[in-house]
Amino acid sequence: MRILFLCIGEAHQALHALPIAAEMQAMAPDVALEVALAGSAHHWVMDLVRTVYPSFSPPVKTLALPALAALQKRLGGADEPPRLLSLLGHIAYFRGFDAIVVPERTTTLIRHLLPARTSLIFTPHGAGDRAVTFDRRDRLFDFALVAGEKSERMMLDAGTIRPGHYAVNGYVKLDFMRRLSATRPPLFDNDRPTVLYAPHFRAELSSWPLLGTQIISAFAAQQTYNLVVAPHIRLFHRASRQARARIAAMAVPGKILIDLGSKRLLDMSYTSGADIYLGDVSSQVYEFLDTPRPCVFLNAHAVAWQEDANYLFWTLGEVADSVAGAMAAVGRARAEHPRYSALQKETLALSVGGDPAGAARRGAEAIVHFLHAERAGR
Repeated sequence: MRILFLCIGEAHQALHALPIAAEMQAMAPDVALEVALAGSAHHWVMDLVRTVYPSFSPPVKTLALPALAALQKRLGGADEPPRLLSLLGHIAYFRGFDAIVVPERTTTLIRHLLPARTSLIFTPHGAGDRAVTFDRRDRLFDFALVAGEKSERMMLDAGTIRPGHYAVNGYVKLDFMRRLSATRPPLFDNDRPTVLYAPHFRAELSSWPLLGTQIISAFAAQQTYNLVVAPHIRLFHRASRQARARIAAMAVPGKILIDLGSKRLLDMSYTSGADIYLGDVSSQVYEFLDTPRPCVFLNAHAVAWQEDANYLFWTLGEVADSVAGAMAAVGRARAEHPRYSALQKETLALSVGGDPAGAARRGAEAIVHFLHAERAGR
């Protein structure tokens, strides 16, 4: 049985799939497993996975389109081709597999070009509360992994998964990050608590367009906290060099760290190393809450959120609607945290399936079991 783990989206999404591949290679000798990657950032993630799984050594294919890559390089663009072009350019390769496992949805566009025998399997990235987590394209997958009970319930209600064609396995990225053997140094060489500001990338939901630079200026004007500005990697993905430089110039050595695109945005360096979370609608909050800690949320768009299931995580800390309110809430956050700690643990368990330990292994077992059952039923 030939299985391809295909990573063509943002590199951080690969951390929700490649640990499953590593577990599958170790447990299923009858599986001929391969990995296909879009570009250099994805290869870095592959190397990171090998730090936890040193024997993980499948054939790895880079989905190159040389002529397009040369043009992109001349224009100063990304090193990987657009997703759909990459998919269409390698259809013949994909058609040779019994199953293709992906952590993104663009691949559903080629579902009709694959043989009926090729199962398309989804390993979702993120564990957010917003309805965007549940997409109609999910119905095109033959099988899906689901992080926790909350996602299972919402996806069943939305009709995007169906019984017998999914498994609840836990949050793979958290499972993997806990197993990274290297100990990380502190984010700052001082005793101040560190606040992580992690704005979302969508302008209509994010606090960044209205409040982002004001947040940085407010932290620059105080001496109590360090600040890490680590937005979703897509927020500045298409920003000009000048725009990125203007924001980067607001960093203060030893006090304010601004990271708009490094690999540390992918590996939970900041969510694991900070003391207080400041954000809006990013599902990164659940990665931060792997260890329950104080949270503050920014309601920059005056959302009536209290009865909205898309904002469930805003019940896990104080919600502020201004920079001044956010700074005051940060000042109270550690003292107020006992009010939220138990609810954080409960909500995390619903969202990511309780203790994430073993999530990658459970995902691998579920996929292999499904594929064997499918083959037996043909």
